[in-house]
Amino acid sequence: MDIRSLEVFKAVAIEQSITKAAEKLNYVQSNVTARIQRLEQELGVPLLYRYHKKVSLTPAGRELLPHANKLLYDFEEAIEAVKLSSAPRGTLRIGAMESTASTRLPLIFSQYHKKFPQVELSLYMAPTVDQVSTILEYKVDGAFVDGPILHPEIVEYPVFEESLVLITSFSPEPFQLESILHEPLLSSFAHCIYLGRWQRWLEDNGYASMKVMEYGTLEGVLKCVENGLGVTVLPVSMVESRIHQGRISCHPLPESYGKVPTVFIRRRDSYMTSALSQFMELVGITNL
Repeated sequence: MDIRSLEVFKAVAIEQSITKAAEKLNYVQSNVTARIQRLEQELGVPLLYRYHKKVSLTPAGRELLPHANKLLYDFEEAIEAVKLSSAPRGTLRIGAMESTASTRLPLIFSQYHKKFPQVELSLYMAPTVDQVSTILEYKVDGAFVDGPILHPEIVEYPVFEESLVLITSFSPEPFQLESILHEPLLSSFAHCIYLGRWQRWLEDNGYASMKVMEYGTLEGVLKCVENGLGVTVLPVSMVESRIHQGRISCHPLPESYGKVPTVFIRRRDSYMTSALSQFMELVGITNL
């Protein structure tokens, strides 16, 4: 078993196609097939179910994938450590929630790129629960998530604090809670922590939970609210321009429900590259 074979296996697992994996790696298809077959022979188990044009992982393949990810991650870190110099270089993979990616990261990424142009930045955007999984699976170097996480394999650093607001369509009239309780509570993804804070406040104050409607994208959610379909809960930093333009009305949640810390997380056992340490310092994290 060698690193190149694990790279091939990972590509096939992601693409679910030997042909597409070969194209991605710039290999001939027979080379990809041969490496997968050699892996299967070495391990003594089939790793793929093979169909007409697609493949999928067998139970053994699913078991191997996270270990392959870790080995490839460690290999990349070893190369980075050997090449390490005063100037950060290589690839830096950052994860973030949509709220952080849209409001906080553009300036941070711009400043970082100007300072360290040799680093190839990439962003993976997903909810907190998915970001934690990608950190544990060595798929990103660090991620911005709603905290606290309190996981034994993860180190977390406080970076921001968001203030949540209930967002309704614009109205000059005084807000009446009862007027929106029958409306759908809109979200761009399942298990949103912001909606959870609002639902908990409702329950703690004797109200029934509101019915949640998923609407695919954050922009779609806000357009629906602007046009009178439903309400949502988001950090006020995400909607400040809409507030000033008179497109929506916002109502702060009580502080014990409305303050949400954003933390930056990384795996406790991951190697701290120069590229990552410089990024964290730019964000304001000094206790590395």
